[in-house]
This record gives sequence, C-alpha cells and structure tokens, in this order.
Amino acid sequence: MENKEELELLKMLDEAEEDVRNGKVSSIESTFDEIRKKLNTFAPTKTINNKKYMRIQGKELAYKTKKPVGVFVLTWRRVRDGYSEEDKNIYLEVDKWFKENLPEPPFYGDNIDNPLGATTWFKTNNSSIMLEHIKPLLDLLDKYNVPYEIAYSDNPGKIVYEDDYQVGVIDFDK
Repeated sequence: MENKEELELLKMLDEAEEDVRNGKVSSIESTFDEIRKKLNTFAPTKTINNKKYMRIQGKELAYKTKKPVGVFVLTWRRVRDGYSEEDKNIYLEVDKWFKENLPEPPFYGDNIDNPLGATTWFKTNNSSIMLEHIKPLLDLLDKYNVPYEIAYSDNPGKIVYEDDYQVGVIDFDK
C-alpha cells in the first residue's frame, strides 16, 4: 500500500472515531458501516486503474441472462415495489440522465428484450462521469439495505457491443 493510501485510510478511521466521540454515530455497528462506506468510495479508485471494465450488480439473477441484475434493474425493482415518491423521483432523474447521455445498446430498448442475453459493463478508463451520476442509485440501495457489488474484470465475456463508455458482453461459449 502506498503512503498516500495509508494516510487516507487512517484519516477515515480518525473521522469515524471522532463521529463516535461527538455523538454523530449512535453505535459501533454504524461506525463500521460508515468506515465500509468510506472504504468503498476510496478502494475502487485503486482497483479501477487495474481493470478495463466494471459492473455494478445485485445478488438477484436476471431471468434472461441468468447473471446478476445490473444497478438499474436492481433499483427499478425497488421503485416498482414501493420506494417513496421522493426516492422514485431520484431514480427517474438518474435514469433520464443516462438515457440522454449514454448510448443504448441495440439489444436493449422497446420490445427488444435482450435476445442475446448480454450484460453491460462500464469502461473504467472513462467511467468517472457515469459513476458520479449513478451514485444516487447506490445511495438508494444503501438506504434500503439492498446488497450490491462492484465487479471488475479485464475480460467479462465476448464483446457484442461497444461504445465510448461501455461494452455489452455474452458468455464466450455462445
């Protein structure tokens, strides 16, 4: 670990301890949650430099791909099943921004239903703007305790679609 990274981690721990002392955090468990959140925002920076692609996905499987659902489907399912009106609007605003600013792969869209069973991965070399705009969805997932992960790969599958920000992939044996 580089000195800069060590200093950043120590700073995070100090901030968490101070939050406990000042009563900003009510228990040790929430302190660990806060540290995890801080580490999650810090740790991907190092990983992102080492891998070509990243995908934010849930634990639930998609019916079509049999792969973990992506962040939009994961969040949409909660919106559909009962997020507050305010949280639903957050989702809709993020979704709108992505529809206006991220090319839609041809296997998505109205009545297309992803016949290839492809999944999309962000390119890490220029994904910072995408991550900035997707953060409100991650905050919603955290708020409702919906598990998700950020997966990184140099080779997530056979590329069937590519644009400046993402690739669409299928399994190599298809």
